Amino acid sequence: MNYDSYIKIPIVLLSDTHVSSSAKLLYGLLVLLTHQQGYCYANNSYLSNKLNLGIRAITRLLKELSDNSYIKMEFKHKFIRKIFIVNEMNTSISLDYKD
Repeated sequence: MNYDSYIKIPIVLLSDTHVSSSAKLLYGLLVLLTHQQGYCYANNSYLSNKLNLGIRAITRLLKELSDNSYIKMEFKHKFIRKIFIVNEMNTSISLDYKD
């Protein structure tokens, strides 16, 4: 099985009620794109094509992930940016289910 063709969404993010489902899916795609170099240069057009969303929706979702400290963006020029995954997430969450 080729795991480089799957997206990963941490359980902490999955449980975060402050982040929309679309933003969680975008995060998973960003994890896939950044795993080799630690960042990616993906522009909004590329991301919108991959997720079948509008460019403005991608802009909003990137801001949502950034505002909630899941990603960091560095802008080199107006239209060139690096997107980083923030790895400092609190991953302690109970998976115990109570009936």
